[in-house]
Amino acid sequence: MARAVLGLLSLALAGGGFIAVQRGAGHGPVQAPQAAAAALAAPPPAATRDDRLLEALRSDLQLQRQLILLFADEGRLEGRARAQALEAGHRLHHDRRELVHQVSAALRTLTARPAAQRDPEVQALLDWMEGDPELLDLDRLAFRDSLRTLQHALEPDPSPAGLALRLRLNRDLGTLDRLEREVDEEYRQVFGGPGQAAPGSSRTRWDAYVAALRSRVSVAGLLPRGEEPAPPPSPTPGAAPTPAQRELTGTEFPEKVLVLTFDDGPHPLYTGELKALLLREHVPAVFFEVGRNLGVLDGSGQARLSHGAALTEDLVQAGFVVGNHSYTHAQLSKETGAPLDLEIRETDQLLRAIPGAHSQLFRFPYGARSAPQLQALVPYHLRSVLWNIDSLDWADPVPSSVADRVLKAIAQEKRGILLFHDIHDRAGKVLPVLIPRLRAEGYTFAGLDPDGALVLPQSLAKP
Repeated sequence: MARAVLGLLSLALAGGGFIAVQRGAGHGPVQAPQAAAAALAAPPPAATRDDRLLEALRSDLQLQRQLILLFADEGRLEGRARAQALEAGHRLHHDRRELVHQVSAALRTLTARPAAQRDPEVQALLDWMEGDPELLDLDRLAFRDSLRTLQHALEPDPSPAGLALRLRLNRDLGTLDRLEREVDEEYRQVFGGPGQAAPGSSRTRWDAYVAALRSRVSVAGLLPRGEEPAPPPSPTPGAAPTPAQRELTGTEFPEKVLVLTFDDGPHPLYTGELKALLLREHVPAVFFEVGRNLGVLDGSGQARLSHGAALTEDLVQAGFVVGNHSYTHAQLSKETGAPLDLEIRETDQLLRAIPGAHSQLFRFPYGARSAPQLQALVPYHLRSVLWNIDSLDWADPVPSSVADRVLKAIAQEKRGILLFHDIHDRAGKVLPVLIPRLRAEGYTFAGLDPDGALVLPQSLAKP
């Protein structure tokens, strides 16, 4: 499947067929992400023009736009409406992760090709990102991870052609930095900075972007859909602890104690950047990792580790704890029996193959679980770890907005487990603001040990 995806990327890029993301000539509605992903995995068509990568990129952009619209009125979302928005957002996030996973791998392989084959294809991709007239200015924030992937992959190339591409990528990333600074500064001007009172003005540029999205994109079909997973049953008084009773949420912590957690990695770029930041700040953390980022089990059940496993070993050697986040990041509340067991077991075995990486900590993707899923952890002696403070960094591209959301949630909860992700750069931009601010307010950053016990700094630990 991976080879098919890479072949499709090469054909699509070589054809230079990057046209309008919305209402482009000869293009119909944006494909559903599942259809776009399936098309990428299929053999190349006989026709000379292959638009399947284009459709995947259009679909990815559509997902970002829909996420922004779902939470554009976040301040007015309460109760059932907020739960429905989160449920829909998690579905979009799941679909987007799959597309980004495929495209990122394909870009890394593309950059390893000879320059004569590589350069025209990369330039065609950049032409589309930079100049398509149908792209809204702030749409381009969706391209940061792809540009960073290209930039990182081209670093070892000392040739003039490689240098020219890196210079162009640096320029494009500089443009994205400028766009992000502008909307971030606008947020701070309106709301006075993370955690401060709003003076009552409006986010003119961001609001104009959201209004433009509403004229192009609909989220009406996303809500409502289906039923939420049934909650775990209430414990029986006097009974032995059940898997649900052993589950951590953060609400059981002492006041003013926080634990940082990161989901979905390891990532070739962002996991290492976060590790360096946390070490500088002397902050512990737990990284919940997706098994397919670590490797595969072969036909005999032996672990075949990938480069991601080396990143995990680096985390462990640096003192961080790693947990199981399933093998494919599936919504496990919809799985039972052998498929559910496989999602848990494969990542468990991969983590055991990495020195020091295995722990008893498990996080259900999206927090989606009920009694059968919790019971499936028992044979592996795993403990569910949820969260009570969600940064929504996967849905919000504005760092000050993410920081403000976290500070407001902490002010309400007064303790807890914070959820971030190490598959994009938002956490790395937000935490340098949050960590000193929260410490100044008297909060302590604690850790979890591999069994899930709270690890407080020595100055706070009881004798």
